[in-house]
Amino acid sequence: MSRQTVGRCIEASRQQGLVTIRINSPLLFATELESLLEKEFRLKEAVVVSPAVEGDEAVKEALGKAGAEFLERRISASDTLGVAWGSTVLEVGRQLKRTKCRGVTIVQLNGSMDVGRYSTRAEYMVNLYAEAFNAQMVTFSAPMLVDRPEILKSLVSDSRIAAALKTARRTNIALFGVGDVSEASSPYKVGYYDQKLLDSVQRDGAVGEICGRFYDAHGQPCSPKQDQRTLAIELENLKQKALSIAVSGSPHKVEAILGMLRGHYCNVLITDEETAKALLSKSGHLGEMPGGGPDS
Repeated sequence: MSRQTVGRCIEASRQQGLVTIRINSPLLFATELESLLEKEFRLKEAVVVSPAVEGDEAVKEALGKAGAEFLERRISASDTLGVAWGSTVLEVGRQLKRTKCRGVTIVQLNGSMDVGRYSTRAEYMVNLYAEAFNAQMVTFSAPMLVDRPEILKSLVSDSRIAAALKTARRTNIALFGVGDVSEASSPYKVGYYDQKLLDSVQRDGAVGEICGRFYDAHGQPCSPKQDQRTLAIELENLKQKALSIAVSGSPHKVEAILGMLRGHYCNVLITDEETAKALLSKSGHLGEMPGGGPDS
């Protein structure tokens, strides 16, 4: 049914006293922004949250709750869900409630990142999802970025890693965050990406990364030298998913998210209100909102 038909049915049912509506979600959603994002970027669904307070942590918590609620209503029996490590995807996992599912499999989409005080804890994250959905786990204990291409070739020749990657490519649902390419990015801050790597991918025109794979402002894959050292599913593989879900927000990630949308790597976007307005403003369609303009 269309949204308009659903709306008319609900209103008629309310007037007849057949149904009452109680909203249990603590989140607020900007429905006009959602509709515009879906139209502009040809998305199956957009979810826009309005955090109760300002700050990156509040945004991340709101995105985590929204991502968890989305998965809880969309995951069904026999689905295979691939998850790419990241702090926002981890927050989604923390917010998940246990659901009664059968035959679900949770799969790791890219290698781990362990350095200094920071760890992606990929296996821990996958386990959070597996516990929530009573699911089987498929993981591979290997780094996302290796020193040389020949090391990667050796890793993927291992039967267990090859089998895990094959399963990751076949997942029908993918969940991932979007990273920017700057000194503000978490991998750079903790030393996983050094200045040499950052300079190299920036020269290649990279504005963002998904699963450790870089792309430019038009959404085209770039930095082939880094690709040859990266243990992860390919960006093109994300386009094959029934649901390819990007969970990302914050002003410094707007260019990265916009490039991702132009590359059509997701068909579901979960983001915050400020980021949604910036994305629509850059695409020239924010003025279509009632009142128009970024400050309305």
